[in-house]
Amino acid sequence: MIGLLQNRAYKRAITNRLNGSAPGAMVPAGGRSQKIINRAMFAVMGRIAKLDGRVTAPEVNYASTIMQLLGLDPLGRQEAIDYFELGKQPETDVLPFVRELVSSIGRRSALARLFIKIQCRLAYIKGDIRLKGKILLRDVAESLGYNKTEFLEICSEMQMRADSKQENGKSLLRNAYHILQLEPDVEDGEIRRAYLRMMSRYHPDKLVRENLSEETLRMAQEKSTAIRSAYETVCGFRKIRA
Repeated sequence: MIGLLQNRAYKRAITNRLNGSAPGAMVPAGGRSQKIINRAMFAVMGRIAKLDGRVTAPEVNYASTIMQLLGLDPLGRQEAIDYFELGKQPETDVLPFVRELVSSIGRRSALARLFIKIQCRLAYIKGDIRLKGKILLRDVAESLGYNKTEFLEICSEMQMRADSKQENGKSLLRNAYHILQLEPDVEDGEIRRAYLRMMSRYHPDKLVRENLSEETLRMAQEKSTAIRSAYETVCGFRKIRA
């Protein structure tokens, strides 16, 4: 009971930041609660990311996003990274951290549900949740007071969000190729040539010399911005230097 009453302002602030209702809320000092929450959060994330033997850049980026939402300072971020690394170690049992988390945030609390959602969303970054990941997340959910049916409902919600985000990403990539007038199977070397060719046609600095109207120049500016954005999108997808 004492743990539930400690650092209530801190827990309220990070709940509002994590659920998106107040992403810019000030985060007061969290004391012992902050340590307990961060250790459980990032140790479990580290274990989930490492279950298939490799940790990917999107998983690391997602963990970094959660650090930012939690309002961690440089020291706090380093501690979170250390907890993530601890969770990656096969000999680490992360469930005791979750049980300690319950003493701080309570079973079936808003923060408990957010904790499960965050871990499920991480698990879906690589696609479907594998059996080992599902077993671990099921144990985490049970520790936090959620039965199997409730856990599966949360997983389904996170999967739909992941599928929607993935589809949006595919649509963005298709549009980027279209703007650059390229086919998706084009060689890497052709991407920059297409970008330079398109920019030479629409860059406002070139068109201003042709005494065009302000409206035409504005449209050219928008077009060149779209070309640059499309180029960066394709380069980012292919992991080549823009």
